[in-house]
Amino acid sequence: MTPTWQLVGLVLLSILVGAGIPALVQLRRTLRSAQTFLDSTGQRLDRTLDEVTDAAARINRLGKSLEEDAEGLRVFTDAAAGLGRSLKQAQESIRLATVVGGAVGPALVAGLRALFSPAEHDRSGPVSAVETEPESTTAHGAEQDSRTRPQHDA
Repeated sequence: MTPTWQLVGLVLLSILVGAGIPALVQLRRTLRSAQTFLDSTGQRLDRTLDEVTDAAARINRLGKSLEEDAEGLRVFTDAAAGLGRSLKQAQESIRLATVVGGAVGPALVAGLRALFSPAEHDRSGPVSAVETEPESTTAHGAEQDSRTRPQHDA
């Protein structure tokens, strides 16, 4: 006869095999589903990776183009800054010219008036009553009239 421990081992082995066969069948079905899923997903994943690679290449080209455009804009902004500095200098020059003109202009106008005004009229003093009267028949008026009219030798 067989020993008891071998009989117990045989019973346990048969229980294990009886429970293990359905688990192994289910594991096989699960692995088959996983294989099908991975095959279909792998193809889609390959297409997606190709599209991502193309998009990354386009982004790199766009980045290089933007860097070149930025360099062009840097030249433009440098030119605009130079123009701004020139305008600021012109503004300072105009401001200086107006300050000098405001200080010198009235003196220059007064000097020109004094140069081109008649000698008998002194604009700095008060105007006398004789200078403002119309021509008269008085003796004084006759003197003034002879000064202002050219005399002809007869």
